Amino acid sequence: MPGQRAEFGLFFQLPQADGQDVPQRYRDTIAQIVHADRIGWDAAWLAEMHFVREFSVLPSPMVTMAAAAAQTEHIRLGTGVALLPLVDPIRAAEDAATVDIISGGRLEYGVGRGSIAEHFNGFNVRIADRAERFDEALTVIRQAWSDDPVNFQGQHFSYDNVQVVPKPIQRPGPPLRMAANSDESFVRAANEGWRVFASPITAFDEDLDNRFSIYHQARPHAPATDAGLLLPVHVHESSETAREEVRDSLMSYMKVVTDTGTRGWLKRGGTLDDLPPLLARNKNLSYEEAVDQLCAIGNPDEVTETLSGLAARYGVGHFLTWCNAGGIIPHDQVTKSMSLFMKECAPNITVP
Repeated sequence: MPGQRAEFGLFFQLPQADGQDVPQRYRDTIAQIVHADRIGWDAAWLAEMHFVREFSVLPSPMVTMAAAAAQTEHIRLGTGVALLPLVDPIRAAEDAATVDIISGGRLEYGVGRGSIAEHFNGFNVRIADRAERFDEALTVIRQAWSDDPVNFQGQHFSYDNVQVVPKPIQRPGPPLRMAANSDESFVRAANEGWRVFASPITAFDEDLDNRFSIYHQARPHAPATDAGLLLPVHVHESSETAREEVRDSLMSYMKVVTDTGTRGWLKRGGTLDDLPPLLARNKNLSYEEAVDQLCAIGNPDEVTETLSGLAARYGVGHFLTWCNAGGIIPHDQVTKSMSLFMKECAPNITVP
């Protein structure tokens, strides 16, 4: 209902900059999830990425979430997202059910098709098959969570009378949330009754306007928290300090994401002179433009105003806050920002 506090989830991708220690990155990630659990965060979202260490060293979110589940009590744990075209869906269903059990029914299952060429090449999966493989994998996973055996014959996956155990605590299964980066994906999520999230990093503002409008029109009675937005967030008592603490990390990430996108574009036969509009925008953004267009960074009043404006504009009630966008912000600065956000910002950001 209007006036209700929005939901807030931490987002983790775990890029590894030169000289960073991977075990320490994981220790910091678990510690931040534990801290979030103690101060009232609603969820932690972990992205599945492969083979490009400067983009991410987090290939196994389920394993990481199992470790976090053992040290937390309330925070929900989500894949943001599980790349279904790359996995055996039976194994994916087993892993998800296991984490749901270990966490006491706290799993959120965010799913996506994926788009990064290195992921598909590394698993010897044709990127052209990603939509079909996604659809088939999701069908199998949902069957595997039911009480019936899996019987499925598809183009990419086939199973005959497989009784999958264990079953998740949440029935008929953990809540589904789809990463949607196209009009078609938003329509699909709305028609299926799935929760959805998107990001200004992967879409223009006007595209998000249209897509969230499509979603809300198709699901007029769905809670606002079913619609989510992912963006970098950092707060400090001083607006200038907040921006300085994030600068190197955010710009490192923007370079990595645009370099990764450019490699894929060139491999598909494109040239540097005809980059897709979104990739060209991200590649040419100044730091000030990135903060103003893609982030909520500043003092508590500024961050509250930015997120409240986005909630009203897009009708979103769940924010996936990337509190260490780029992965270079020191751990103590991240946790301080998290605490200040939950104390000064979160109570004043309401759902539309």
